[in-house]
Amino acid sequence: MIIVAVSLTTHVVARFLPIYDVKTLQKKKTVTLEDRIAAGERLLLTPFWTCIAYLAINATLDLQGNLESRWHGTSWNSRWGSLLYCAKMAVDVPLSAFELRARPGAQLQMVAHHALSFVAIGCGLATKRCAFFACLALCAEASTPFLNAITATKLFGGQKGADSLVHFFSGILLWLSYVPFRLVQFPAWLYLWYSDIRSDPSRTSELCMRFELVFHPFVIAMLFGLSCIWFVAITKGCLKGIRGAPPSRAAKTD
Repeated sequence: MIIVAVSLTTHVVARFLPIYDVKTLQKKKTVTLEDRIAAGERLLLTPFWTCIAYLAINATLDLQGNLESRWHGTSWNSRWGSLLYCAKMAVDVPLSAFELRARPGAQLQMVAHHALSFVAIGCGLATKRCAFFACLALCAEASTPFLNAITATKLFGGQKGADSLVHFFSGILLWLSYVPFRLVQFPAWLYLWYSDIRSDPSRTSELCMRFELVFHPFVIAMLFGLSCIWFVAITKGCLKGIRGAPPSRAAKTD
């Protein structure tokens, strides 16, 4: 209910803000419902993902100590981080399906991402196992506030927003956070998962459902693959910003 209430509030606020096309950077003359949904999400996502990253990082530090805490421990941070994340994914699945219905490829990618993530984190909440691994995966969201800030500056500011220091430094910070929190973290997650299983099956794999043992690493491997694909576009955008390419020209060459 908290997520729904905050989402509705940001969508109402977004109705009173100017909306620009993030590619052409021109103010939109006709604003569709999809545009308003996207604008409401941009207002919500930076503080929301900052909160999730904070909870996830603290939970990971709380539970990292030994095999028992990694596989069977929980904490206040891990529970609230997982609960808030699942609530947001439950809202995002129908929102993404509606918002991206004109782009079937992007729609499938985002809906699958949100749905699989919801099941993976929700499974940990239901079984009270692997909270450490759930929160280690959620640490990847530490890069998301910067990605959202990049889009928000263009969506609400147009050319002025794209030329702002907020946009420039958000691009740099996105790249710098993306490498450790996604490209390094996901392989490290898989290494630690299988290392724990090999070291003591009686306290790890033998106490878990086969679904958990297959599904969790599958989702992480999928997220790692998607992150590698997205990293190419992020690097290109970062290089354009550093070289001082005009946003309007950069948008045309995408």
